[in-house]
Amino acid sequence: MTGSNHRANCANAKNPGCVCSGCGGALHGWHGWTELAADTDQARLNRRVEIEAKVERDRHTGLLGFNTRNRQAFIDLARLDLADYLSRSSPPTPPAGPVLPQVDLSNPTTFSSDFGKLNTLAGTVMAEAWGEIEPKIEAQVGDKRTANEVKKQLANHTWCTLLVTLIRWLEQVKDTLQVVADAGKRLLERALTKSLTGLSKALASIVVGIVIDKVWSILARLLEAHFPLLGEDSLRVLRILAVFTCPSIEHHPAVYKYTVRPLTGDALNLISQDVKDQVATLFNAWWHRRCPEAIA
Repeated sequence: MTGSNHRANCANAKNPGCVCSGCGGALHGWHGWTELAADTDQARLNRRVEIEAKVERDRHTGLLGFNTRNRQAFIDLARLDLADYLSRSSPPTPPAGPVLPQVDLSNPTTFSSDFGKLNTLAGTVMAEAWGEIEPKIEAQVGDKRTANEVKKQLANHTWCTLLVTLIRWLEQVKDTLQVVADAGKRLLERALTKSLTGLSKALASIVVGIVIDKVWSILARLLEAHFPLLGEDSLRVLRILAVFTCPSIEHHPAVYKYTVRPLTGDALNLISQDVKDQVATLFNAWWHRRCPEAIA
């Protein structure tokens, strides 16, 4: 299955800014974090110790440094808190291992919990989609070097852009019949085209068309299977998936504004107070200089 030979560093989001041509970003991050959610409490504790060891403080004052390393560390601690939450939302299961989850849409228990919903969305909208998108891109492009460059471009925030755009669309939709309306498709098309600035307009148009057609067909199939795409529970799951997927949140203000901030304010207290406070402190200073609308 797609992802069985995927690089561990990409699956586990070990390299911020990863532009993996092996998955085009479709398998980045979320697979490792969901594996961790399915693992033991001790495994998550071990990961917490590993992340906390990366935090840099002033030797004299003990204050956090306002730097990239700390922003990355505290976003990872937020992700770890979200993995803890997913673990609590579903009965314990063994680690997923290197093979990506098969999604059975005929079984309602597949999406009876937030963990199940996230695996369903990730396994279809991203993993399954990529399994069909990749060969179509390679067939359209014709040569391996260009195909790899396209996949690297896709890995540069395309999938988290797709998820954020989908979130913003679903926030507007009033009933399920509107979910796959043409207006949503056009919104997604504009967002993805804008993100693929490293490709020629003609090539970007082809690639965006391939991605959107496949994702849209999957959304229609999810609706047919009565997957609950609308509602705050599903929006929460999509936000978690976007946070897990984004290769570098400090370079993607829309992900911070439309996923991180709502998750830190969620009534379920998904993220611990200390981590929320530190994320706000570190990122407010960053966005104030770089992109004030991210914190507006």
